[in-house]
Amino acid sequence: MGEVCAQAPASLSSRNSTLKNSDPVIISADRITQGSDKNSILALGRVKIEYQKKKLWADKVIINNKTGVGKAQGHVVLLDVDGSRLKAKETYFDIKSEYGRLYQSNAIYKNKRITAKKIETLSSNHMKLDSATMTTCKGALPAWEIEAKTIDIKTGDRALFRDAILKIKNFPILYLPIGYIPMDTTRKSGFLFPTFGWSKIDGVLFDQKYFWAINRWSDATLNTRRVLGGWNYGTEYRYKTSNTTNGTINGNIFKDNITGNTLWAAKVRHVQDLPNKFNFKGVLDLESKQSLNQIVNENIQVRTRRNTMSYASVDKRWNNSSLNILARYQGSTNNKQDGVLGELPNISYKIQQTKIGDTPLYFSLDSSTAWFMTDLKTQKEEDYFFKTSRVDFSPKLMLPTAIAPWLSVTSILGARETFYGTGLKENGSKFEKLSSFTRESFNFRSIIQGPKFNRVFKLNNSTTKIKHLLEPRITYNYIPDMDKNDRLKIKKFDRIDTIANAANSITFGFNQRLLKKIKVGHHEHQTKQLLRFNVSQTYNIREATKQKQPGINRHPFSDIRFDLDSRPTDSLLFNSDALYNIETGSVNRFNFEAGVKPIKDLWLIMERRWTKNESNYILGTLDMSLKPGWRMQYSARYDELASTFRENQFSLLYDNPCKCWGFAFDVIDRKLSQTSGERGNQTQFLWTIKLRGFGNLGSKSKGKFVHRGFENAFTP
Repeated sequence: MGEVCAQAPASLSSRNSTLKNSDPVIISADRITQGSDKNSILALGRVKIEYQKKKLWADKVIINNKTGVGKAQGHVVLLDVDGSRLKAKETYFDIKSEYGRLYQSNAIYKNKRITAKKIETLSSNHMKLDSATMTTCKGALPAWEIEAKTIDIKTGDRALFRDAILKIKNFPILYLPIGYIPMDTTRKSGFLFPTFGWSKIDGVLFDQKYFWAINRWSDATLNTRRVLGGWNYGTEYRYKTSNTTNGTINGNIFKDNITGNTLWAAKVRHVQDLPNKFNFKGVLDLESKQSLNQIVNENIQVRTRRNTMSYASVDKRWNNSSLNILARYQGSTNNKQDGVLGELPNISYKIQQTKIGDTPLYFSLDSSTAWFMTDLKTQKEEDYFFKTSRVDFSPKLMLPTAIAPWLSVTSILGARETFYGTGLKENGSKFEKLSSFTRESFNFRSIIQGPKFNRVFKLNNSTTKIKHLLEPRITYNYIPDMDKNDRLKIKKFDRIDTIANAANSITFGFNQRLLKKIKVGHHEHQTKQLLRFNVSQTYNIREATKQKQPGINRHPFSDIRFDLDSRPTDSLLFNSDALYNIETGSVNRFNFEAGVKPIKDLWLIMERRWTKNESNYILGTLDMSLKPGWRMQYSARYDELASTFRENQFSLLYDNPCKCWGFAFDVIDRKLSQTSGERGNQTQFLWTIKLRGFGNLGSKSKGKFVHRGFENAFTP
């Protein structure tokens, strides 16, 4: 057995390499002889070649000991510095560079198992394969593999396929004439895997996206998607030029082959910090008169909206005051209506509660000036535009008084002066514009809290303590009946237009709370609210004392409101609220939410929303995880009045990190309304196959469940 140590001249470089160094090529074999070329060596029998940390074994090798270029035959094994192991019957190699050609090869390359008729390595992270298969699974019969005519792999970047077939247990399930799989999580341009599925309305679902990494601060996603009646084309451009400046631009267009209409939607969002600590936020929201989102959008909130909302806002905040300039425009997406609402602009300045010198008084201020425009006749056939301006000034004085540690009184006195540039008189469908006018008013509110009672209970053999608080509260609210005639001239746009309505009432409430104090450190404690229960009712003095015609009953008492929020343990929650009418003896509203999480991997939430003579719903979500890797979710919304399920969503996921594959199967069934038409009802089946080490094949998103998760549920 012989061994040769050859020193390569620094001036020589091998093919496809600029590597220049003096590291030796070490060759050992059963027999080593001089080749036909004086610089070549022929090695036979148990040949081993080492260069730096790369090694090659073979039965026969001929190599140029200066350039490192050679040929190996018989049981060839190549071990790279990153642990990649390639086997072949024959190979042409350049041991000093990354270039090589392997024939009838199989390899473990960057955690991927590969077989190929020919493998050509172009660099440390780039290789081309002919007549190849690739998988990340172990075993003679892998769980999945991709068989392709050619595969071009850039590790840390992507894999490109041509004439590829995805096989599950050697059974072909999908043909891809051209395929692209991302092979890392960094930003890079390329086609994403398409979404596949089936819909009762749309038939075969297909959604292809292309991600474009434009530069380090911006990127875009372009997509084409098949929906009922044609193809929807969309783009989303994202940018972040600095930590204080970012935004998105979205656009969609759809040629509806059923109606012949071309529908579109565009939305621009921009956020930026301006000089002198001003902040800007703006949204431009535009859509065709017949809503595109009602047809192509899977988000239920966006799908059912009936207006666009564009706005621009500039604000600045100081220690105890703020300035905001807001312009907004609302347009209708109902093709039978053309109602609009413009606020162009609304400038508001507010002063938070600020103590006046050494006095016990606090001062606050709300002031604004605004210009409004709206179409009072929203039908498409006719218009009646109404414009007005408004200036509002409302200062307040507050006097808090602590009578005792368990009793306090807070009194608030406010005044309001509002100027309107134009008034409005409404008589059915007829309107009359009036001259400018003012509205004056003042208001008084007094809040009595207490007497407060509490008691602390200490649990046996534990440092944990439970505190029970009883907190009565009485609020008196008074606004005199001033400028009654002027108030009738007001076209109501926001709460300022209704805030000065006459009032004289007392609200009394009784609040109970349970607080749990837990020792978390040697001298550290943590307080958690376990329960809050509030009962309240309002007595309307104006209703009880104003003159009424004989036979007309007075109704001074409002509904009694019950409100309970509780989270007694981390695995149990129960929340409820109700309105009870004492005069009719009936419940007008009752809502409750109950959730349980008996073990870490199982939780269930049920919620009921009930309002008398209105739509009532029952919502529920079940989330269950089974080891290893299984997860099942089910969410539903049941319409009690229509006796039908409006939404059902089911998801089954398998993602075991110890396996080389995973999958998700989703069923989405929606019935939005009886009159929304065929497009309003959807049943979809979506699937995803996860090829570990490559990415996902199938649906990227299944939409949002109609119900919330257990950890996100309200905690008192």
